[in-house]
Amino acid sequence: MLLAKTYDPEKNDPTGWYMSEKLDGVRCYWNGSAMYTRNGHLFYPPDFWKEQLPKNVCLDGELWSGRDDFQKIVSIVRRQDKNDEWKDIVYMVFDAPKLKLPFKKRIARLQELIPKDRKHIKLLEHTVCKDH
Repeated sequence: MLLAKTYDPEKNDPTGWYMSEKLDGVRCYWNGSAMYTRNGHLFYPPDFWKEQLPKNVCLDGELWSGRDDFQKIVSIVRRQDKNDEWKDIVYMVFDAPKLKLPFKKRIARLQELIPKDRKHIKLLEHTVCKDH
């Protein structure tokens, strides 16, 4: 999983980089059949929730339900009982790290794989940075 690094405006020109909103949720990796924390611990989403995720691609993203909702998200996703409270959680996908493609093409592929009408999985919008 990719991890954020400190941005140094003296050393880095972000022009042309892809950027997205920083979500305050719980980082999650989907391997095509199960969901894991960045440390490799399992999440236990209910079947109705997992049915919306693609089975043929690994995804990196954030489990999220809205701004200023971090404690609620953690209390739901850390449980090990496939609870129905997952109905309020959305998997905000920002990459498909195992696709052997440049980032721009991975995002295009994700746009094909994740229909916009899905309730529990969304592709996080990326914007090309114009300058500092």
